[in-house]
Amino acid sequence: MIKQSLRKPLLICLLYILIPLILGSIAGIWIKLSIFVLTAIIYGIMLVFMIPSDVFFSSTLDYNIKSVNPSYKHETPDYIGGTKQQLINFAVVALGLVVCLLLILLN
Repeated sequence: MIKQSLRKPLLICLLYILIPLILGSIAGIWIKLSIFVLTAIIYGIMLVFMIPSDVFFSSTLDYNIKSVNPSYKHETPDYIGGTKQQLINFAVVALGLVVCLLLILLN
Protein backbone atom coordinates (compact mmCIF):
# COMPACT_ATOMS: atom_id res chain seq x y z
CA MET A 1 0.00 0.00 0.00
CA ILE A 2 2.80 2.43 0.85
CA LYS A 3 4.70 1.56 -2.31
CA GLN A 4 1.61 2.27 -4.39
CA SER A 5 1.17 5.72 -2.81
CA LEU A 6 4.85 6.62 -3.34
CA ARG A 7 4.99 5.50 -6.96
CA LYS A 8 3.06 8.44 -8.44
CA PRO A 9 5.01 11.27 -6.66
CA LEU A 10 8.32 9.60 -7.51
CA LEU A 11 7.29 9.29 -11.15
CA ILE A 12 6.32 12.96 -11.23
CA CYS A 13 9.68 13.99 -9.71
CA LEU A 14 11.49 11.80 -12.23
CA LEU A 15 9.58 13.46 -15.06
CA TYR A 16 10.51 16.90 -13.70
CA ILE A 17 14.14 15.83 -14.07
CA LEU A 18 14.03 13.91 -17.35
CA ILE A 19 11.75 16.02 -19.55
CA PRO A 20 13.92 19.19 -19.46
CA LEU A 21 17.02 17.09 -20.12
CA ILE A 22 15.39 15.42 -23.13
CA LEU A 23 14.03 18.71 -24.49
CA GLY A 24 17.39 20.41 -23.92
CA SER A 25 19.30 17.68 -25.73
CA ILE A 26 16.90 17.68 -28.70
CA ALA A 27 17.00 21.48 -28.94
CA GLY A 28 20.78 21.42 -28.49
CA ILE A 29 21.14 19.38 -31.66
CA TRP A 30 19.25 21.98 -33.70
CA ILE A 31 20.55 25.16 -32.08
CA LYS A 32 24.17 23.99 -31.69
CA LEU A 33 24.30 25.20 -28.11
CA SER A 34 25.29 23.39 -24.94
CA ILE A 35 22.68 21.01 -23.60
CA PHE A 36 23.09 22.46 -20.12
CA VAL A 37 22.36 26.03 -21.24
CA LEU A 38 19.09 25.02 -22.86
CA THR A 39 18.16 22.78 -19.95
CA ALA A 40 18.88 25.61 -17.50
CA ILE A 41 16.58 27.88 -19.52
CA ILE A 42 13.83 25.26 -19.42
CA TYR A 43 14.31 24.75 -15.66
CA GLY A 44 14.19 28.53 -15.15
CA ILE A 45 10.91 28.82 -17.04
CA MET A 46 9.49 25.90 -15.07
CA LEU A 47 10.60 27.49 -11.81
CA VAL A 48 8.87 30.78 -12.63
CA PHE A 49 5.59 29.01 -13.34
CA MET A 50 5.83 26.85 -10.21
CA ILE A 51 5.97 29.82 -7.81
CA PRO A 52 2.65 30.02 -5.95
CA SER A 53 0.63 33.04 -7.07
CA ASP A 54 -0.28 34.22 -3.58
CA VAL A 55 3.32 34.71 -2.46
CA PHE A 56 4.05 38.00 -4.26
CA PHE A 57 0.68 39.54 -4.99
CA SER A 58 -1.20 39.29 -1.69
CA SER A 59 0.44 42.28 0.01
CA THR A 60 -0.02 44.55 -3.03
CA LEU A 61 -3.64 43.53 -3.35
CA ASP A 62 -4.26 44.18 0.35
CA TYR A 63 -2.73 47.66 0.05
CA ASN A 64 -4.92 48.54 -2.93
CA ILE A 65 -8.07 47.31 -1.20
CA LYS A 66 -7.17 49.15 2.03
CA SER A 67 -6.73 52.41 0.11
CA VAL A 68 -10.29 52.09 -1.25
CA ASN A 69 -11.92 50.59 1.85
CA PRO A 70 -10.04 51.36 5.10
CA SER A 71 -12.24 49.04 7.16
CA TYR A 72 -11.29 45.98 5.04
CA LYS A 73 -10.05 43.00 7.06
CA HIS A 74 -8.06 40.41 5.16
CA GLU A 75 -9.05 36.79 5.68
CA THR A 76 -6.12 34.64 6.67
CA PRO A 77 -5.46 31.88 4.13
CA ASP A 78 -5.39 28.25 5.16
CA TYR A 79 -1.89 27.78 3.79
CA ILE A 80 0.61 29.74 1.75
CA GLY A 81 3.02 28.11 -0.65
CA GLY A 82 1.22 24.95 -1.61
CA THR A 83 1.15 21.38 -0.47
CA LYS A 84 4.12 19.29 0.56
CA GLN A 85 4.28 17.60 -2.86
CA GLN A 86 4.27 20.97 -4.65
CA LEU A 87 7.16 22.12 -2.47
CA ILE A 88 9.09 18.93 -3.22
CA ASN A 89 8.51 19.42 -6.96
CA PHE A 90 9.66 23.04 -6.65
CA ALA A 91 12.80 21.91 -4.81
CA VAL A 92 13.55 19.28 -7.48
CA VAL A 93 13.27 21.86 -10.27
CA ALA A 94 15.36 24.39 -8.31
CA LEU A 95 18.01 21.73 -7.68
CA GLY A 96 18.02 20.84 -11.39
CA LEU A 97 18.54 24.51 -12.26
CA VAL A 98 21.42 24.83 -9.78
CA VAL A 99 23.10 21.67 -11.11
CA CYS A 100 22.78 22.90 -14.71
CA LEU A 101 24.22 26.30 -13.81
CA LEU A 102 27.13 24.67 -11.97
CA LEU A 103 27.84 22.44 -14.97
CA ILE A 104 27.79 25.49 -17.24
CA LEU A 105 30.29 27.25 -14.98
CA LEU A 106 32.57 24.19 -14.85
CA ASN A 107 32.67 23.87 -18.64
